[in-house]
Amino acid sequence: MKILIIDDEPEIRRALTYVLEDEGYEVDSASTALEGLSYIEAKRFDIVITDLMLPDLDGMTIVSKAREIRPEIIIVMITGHGSEEKAVEAIRAGADDYIPKPIDGNELLMKLSKAVEMRRLKDENLLFHRRLEMEIEIARKIQLSLLPQQTPDIAGIEIAIFNQPAKYVGGDYHDLITLPSGEIGVAIGDVSGKGMPAALLMANVQASIRRCSEDRHSPKEIIRRVNTALCPICQLIEEHRFMTLFYANLNPQSGELIFSNAGHNYPLIFKQDGSIYNLSEGGGIPCGIFDDFHYDEAKIKLEPYDVFVLYTDGIIESMNTEELIFSEERLVDLVSRHLQLSSNEIIDCICKELNEFMGESLQYDDMTLMVLKLLNDDLC
Repeated sequence: MKILIIDDEPEIRRALTYVLEDEGYEVDSASTALEGLSYIEAKRFDIVITDLMLPDLDGMTIVSKAREIRPEIIIVMITGHGSEEKAVEAIRAGADDYIPKPIDGNELLMKLSKAVEMRRLKDENLLFHRRLEMEIEIARKIQLSLLPQQTPDIAGIEIAIFNQPAKYVGGDYHDLITLPSGEIGVAIGDVSGKGMPAALLMANVQASIRRCSEDRHSPKEIIRRVNTALCPICQLIEEHRFMTLFYANLNPQSGELIFSNAGHNYPLIFKQDGSIYNLSEGGGIPCGIFDDFHYDEAKIKLEPYDVFVLYTDGIIESMNTEELIFSEERLVDLVSRHLQLSSNEIIDCICKELNEFMGESLQYDDMTLMVLKLLNDDLC
């Protein structure tokens, strides 16, 4: 265990060094704060014992600068008579403990024993967080592998996707499934909350939809089955999670779109004549709330050069530094002004505008955006 003593009084440095080395500690000392900080930067100490008042820097500054260099280091302040209030301030500023002058050897060793235990706990906590970060990174890679790695190549349809979790793993879900009938299953959803629980629910939904779509179920039946599977799981979770979900079967040859919506943001269809349709029909409540709920479905026919936009609320509810939201109106305006562009270019325009809008503000929710553009002039 390595200890650094910072004190401008040689007698105190010598006395502390003698006591600590006699107890088996490895000790270095410095006579000024700046010298001590340079030692902390050059070597890895476990504990720093520093005078609260030094000629070049005060205790609060030492604590702050030492924490910047070595966040995990344990800092014990030495306080003079009548400076207990300053010691309390130093502890509030980040110091771990203090020893009053005149220094009692037994009290010093007791405080150091406490400091050693604190350092052990800090090291264990740091190791735990590193392992947790590794596991989350593995989970992130697994989750990404579940989502489409590339858009399917479908004659007559341009497809582009943007997905960005707010944390390492997220609760947004999107999928494009080539069905045995030749149709395309289009899905997008959003699990309430974020992080690992949302990601696990998302994976469960992805598996359910893949299995149901391969069995050629209708959109409303697929969502009903997802709801039935999710309800018992969501009700076990303390926060009672749920999931909004939109699922559709798109026929690339005819342009027919049959869809059902479980409480998700209404997808949008942009026509070349400037008209806009939101798919507000067909569906019901989010999945995971009421078991045995029967969902509706609806249909619409897409025409050549229609732009089909699906998104999660992380896009339209993104905030800037002034706490203004990006809004659906801004999204609609952006797409309307760029209908002549490809799907990828439309997404690029939206992402550029979104980044400029958010500026330095933090991303609080997962973001997903899907754009499909029909290019087939021979739709039936």
